[in-house]
Amino acid sequence: MIAVISDLHFEEEASDVIAGDGKQIIFRRNLDPKAYRSFISHMADEARRRQAKTFELVIAGDLFDFNRTTLWFRDDLRPYDPLEETSPQLEQKILGILNAIASERPVEKTLQLLRSLSAGQYRTYDQNSQNWVEQEFPCQAKITCIAGNHDRLANASPAIRKRICELIGTKGNKPFPHYALFDDPDVLIRHGHEYDKSNFAVDLPDNKPISLEIDEAGYSPANFGDFITIDVAVRLPYLFRRKYGDQQILSDRVLESLYLRLLQFDDVRPQSALLDYMLDASGGDFSPEEAWEKLVPVIQDLLAEIHDNKFFRYWLGRRAKPWAPAELEVARGLLQMGGWRNRPAREAARKITHFMMGGEPDQPQLSAMREQLVRENKVRLVLAGHTHSPEVCLIKSDESGDRFYVNTGTWRDVIPSTPDRRTFGRMRALTYVTLYSKSERDDSCNSFDYWTGFTKDW
Repeated sequence: MIAVISDLHFEEEASDVIAGDGKQIIFRRNLDPKAYRSFISHMADEARRRQAKTFELVIAGDLFDFNRTTLWFRDDLRPYDPLEETSPQLEQKILGILNAIASERPVEKTLQLLRSLSAGQYRTYDQNSQNWVEQEFPCQAKITCIAGNHDRLANASPAIRKRICELIGTKGNKPFPHYALFDDPDVLIRHGHEYDKSNFAVDLPDNKPISLEIDEAGYSPANFGDFITIDVAVRLPYLFRRKYGDQQILSDRVLESLYLRLLQFDDVRPQSALLDYMLDASGGDFSPEEAWEKLVPVIQDLLAEIHDNKFFRYWLGRRAKPWAPAELEVARGLLQMGGWRNRPAREAARKITHFMMGGEPDQPQLSAMREQLVRENKVRLVLAGHTHSPEVCLIKSDESGDRFYVNTGTWRDVIPSTPDRRTFGRMRALTYVTLYSKSERDDSCNSFDYWTGFTKDW
């Protein structure tokens, strides 16, 4: 029996907290460990019911989020070199970020659950004592981690890999794989950033099969998405605090709301709708004009700091579109015009931001159709996450049967937009896939279960 989850995005939150005068501004991104506890308990029940001999939990990328932390701005060191060129100084900084993530209370408790699972233990609810108690897992348990794009740095050095293995209760320091392949059932699992041109360093062919082994040149170098996350999305709240100061943010309703939104950016889908989300006035906290007035000075600071960055300009032209650097100059000109209530300038800035941050999202199911193993009928399922958009999509059907692309979603909040991208909501999301071998089915066939859910309180 195999269970597949992805995009847990354990993150460092402490450096974002603003506190003073008995008030605290904080945005919790890490999921409550109770969700993981219940999930593992359910997997134990299912393994027992299926009489499974083994259980493997595959975490299909983005377990630790090394990119989403303002700790990067304590100095000028950035993770934009290929992994094989990781310096001792960068290695120590990555380890520091990893330990800071692991120290977050929800993450710490969740990692304890993963270590227990690796050791063959789990927590189950006891009806008699009405409490959660430790119990032996019904079969041999194993955890496999695939490297994603937000945890690309997990493979930066043996010391980093060893520390991650310690945190989840496994052993060794070998490189984390880029895929998992099974034959009972016949399934290929990737993280899925391979299908996303903004978050993968090489361009896979649009009209040729995708081989199982993809060149390491796609995984080792940093990509456009790394820069956008660290030096745009994470830099913005950092610059916002620098511009207005914690005390003013604490005492100003508009500034507080905007700061929280800057911390929530990673959950917005599509991520190119950043400015649309910042200007969304549907919550009644501010008007678009008020938000624009507060944001423009910060965006000016951001553009000034990244404007001449060679890494940024290379990827901007390559990934957004060839003339994107010219649009960057237009954006700076619009901001310098002033007139915060200038609606045409705001609307132009929305469009420029959209293209600068990657434009329309890719369609991963089209890439999954080109997997060589799918074309050769050697796998029935391609599982991948990355986009945080759960989906089951038929990608092939013939006399040999149906083939599916399954998106494993995420285990965190999602901020969906309306079709016009002018208003946004918030929900909690959770998705997992369970795969069963022939021996775990009464009719001696392979199967999979796909479960996805959203929770919304109001």
